Amino acid sequence: MSDVVLQAIGLRKSYTQGRSSVEVLKDVNFQVNAGERVAVVGRSGSGKSTLLHVLAGLDDADEGTVLVGDVDLSAASQAQRAKIRNSSMGFVYQFHHLLPEFTALENVVMPLRLGGVAVDVAKRQSRELLVAVGLEQRLEHRPSALS
Repeated sequence: MSDVVLQAIGLRKSYTQGRSSVEVLKDVNFQVNAGERVAVVGRSGSGKSTLLHVLAGLDDADEGTVLVGDVDLSAASQAQRAKIRNSSMGFVYQFHHLLPEFTALENVVMPLRLGGVAVDVAKRQSRELLVAVGLEQRLEHRPSALS
């Protein structure tokens, strides 16, 4: 069994603006191994969100392949992609997409619960994830108190 949990192979993505085409992703290749932490950094407009959306199967690349484990996201249905996102990856956006009336812990628990995970297991796993990313002191903070 491979230690590679996410792989991008030859990703290309462009958008049309008026009569011109803007290439956002240009032959992106990398892999993430189990246990690795990866940060996507760059200036505004450099393609960070586009890359994350393609890696999560929220958007399709114009060319290339995204593998989550051994699953090719481009060959997966929208329902399969949603199941993979729910079980194998997660995004925590800094401002948008967190529910303001819930704590950091509750925001992380919610997708697990929607995926059928028992309350006690979802809380334990969510707490472990938040601790792993250095938010152990902010479990009960609402999104407006996070940065």
